Amino acid sequence: MIQVDDKFLKQTPLAEGGEGTIYEYQNQIIKVYKSNINKKEKLEKIKILMSKTLPDNVIIPKDIVYNKGKFIGYLMDKVEGEEFKRLSNKKYLKTNNIKSKDILKMLVDIKDTLIKLHSQNIFISDLNDCNILFDVNYNVYFIDCDSWTVDNYKCSVCKDSFKDPLLVEDNFSSATDDYAFGILIFKSLTRIHPFGGTTNPDINILERMDKGMSIIDNNKVTIPKTINKWNYMSPKMLEELKEMFETKKRFIIDNSLNDYYNNLKYCQTDKEYYYGKFTKCPICNSLAKIIDKPIKIESNGRIPVFLYFTDENIKTILNLDIFIDNDDNIIHIKSKSKVKNKNNRYYYSNSGNIIYGISNNKIQIKTPNNIYTFDKINKSNVKTIDNKIYYVNLSNSFVELTIGESGNYTKNISKISFNNIFEVIDDKIYFICNIYDNMKIINISGYNYTLMDTDKIVNYGLHYDSVSKKWLFITENQKGTFNTYIYEKNNIIYENDTIKYTSDLGNLCFYNNIIFKPSDGCIKGYSYEKNIYKDFECGIVNEDSKLLRQDGKFIVINEKEIYKVG
Repeated sequence: MIQVDDKFLKQTPLAEGGEGTIYEYQNQIIKVYKSNINKKEKLEKIKILMSKTLPDNVIIPKDIVYNKGKFIGYLMDKVEGEEFKRLSNKKYLKTNNIKSKDILKMLVDIKDTLIKLHSQNIFISDLNDCNILFDVNYNVYFIDCDSWTVDNYKCSVCKDSFKDPLLVEDNFSSATDDYAFGILIFKSLTRIHPFGGTTNPDINILERMDKGMSIIDNNKVTIPKTINKWNYMSPKMLEELKEMFETKKRFIIDNSLNDYYNNLKYCQTDKEYYYGKFTKCPICNSLAKIIDKPIKIESNGRIPVFLYFTDENIKTILNLDIFIDNDDNIIHIKSKSKVKNKNNRYYYSNSGNIIYGISNNKIQIKTPNNIYTFDKINKSNVKTIDNKIYYVNLSNSFVELTIGESGNYTKNISKISFNNIFEVIDDKIYFICNIYDNMKIINISGYNYTLMDTDKIVNYGLHYDSVSKKWLFITENQKGTFNTYIYEKNNIIYENDTIKYTSDLGNLCFYNNIIFKPSDGCIKGYSYEKNIYKDFECGIVNEDSKLLRQDGKFIVINEKEIYKVG
């Protein structure tokens, strides 16, 4: 409890609002209510707020303030920041070099705070761009929490331009906050209210809000020429905003906002960020297409083809998960995590938060909290699958290393020769070829087979058929002869040395007992059981394409594009 005297109340205030006056007090702030405010109700609400555990960015009451024994207001932290409405000023943005990336970061923080408050049955109610502040580090702060709807104490006022037209009396809820937050998102990113602009005949903002006449995809609304159209934003988020503004549906803009923020690219021409799932900057190129959903390519009656991924900065795609950009960075496609391309090979976990750097005799694993280094057999193979890595250690053991939050776990799978070839699906499904001078010992998930073969392997391909549970093993010797083997457990069920391969053996696909080979303009399928070839015309495939099979479709990885076929 804090007591202040009349002299304190006669000092020059820092600010004055509709409900009270703001004074500085020992590097903090005291809000003193005006005489017309119901102080009994305010006191009860402040006590409730002080009893709750609220997010750190909410400027909550810290103590109750009295004058001559009577409650007059409360003490709170002093924060230095600008009102969110400043983000609608173009000159302010340019002067302070604020980009859409910075605004999106703050909007995500606001959204996360809203979700936490709503889980405690607390509603901001008067959510607008004047009662949220941000500092130079783009931290956001929620002020005026004493006006919020808290338990049985309701908010009585709301800024009209953020007010949900579905609101009845003062029955504020998470839905009314969600609507106001949608307006905050659009206004902050575009510098125009979603019901702004002009119509002919002109209809004011409040009436258009009531009728659901937003400016999104509305050619009947004229907007100022200084406003950039919002074609650079996430189409999914725009779709959700439009749905909320123009229908009676209410929901928090959550996943689409996160997706927008986590998939940003910077345009050197416009000096601004755009949604990174566009093939090119949509501000510069009106023909830029989104590939969040695959783009269907005309197939002329052949197999349907969908463009799944591309990027204007691709130098070359390494596999389904990573590519090298024009600045020689290795980029994880899903998370956009990147590392400078050096002499090492790099791989990522599915989320992108684990980076594996592979040199000839070392494995460096970088997690968000630690860096680990492990020794391996010089120039031996390595396989990464999400948070697991398979390699040969210095004791000639084929091991599975699992990277966990609480530590790393190693499991020895099998002994292995110094010279070896392997492929692995998991610790139960693997193929190891132990190479010796006069023979090769094949270990398939613990089943052994001895191949009396002295040929040197100069090239190979190893592929697992998830349908038939068989392995395809193709080797090329120093004479250019290809040997095609199909293994089931420890038995060779097919062997052929007459099949020719013109593409990289690693680019083949083995599925449902069919060997699929990429060729110029088609995918060649070979049934070894029936000894029948069948070509599937597909114009985007060439001999350098890598084929995979996933969810009943082919994945075709080219130098600068990934396609889904089928």
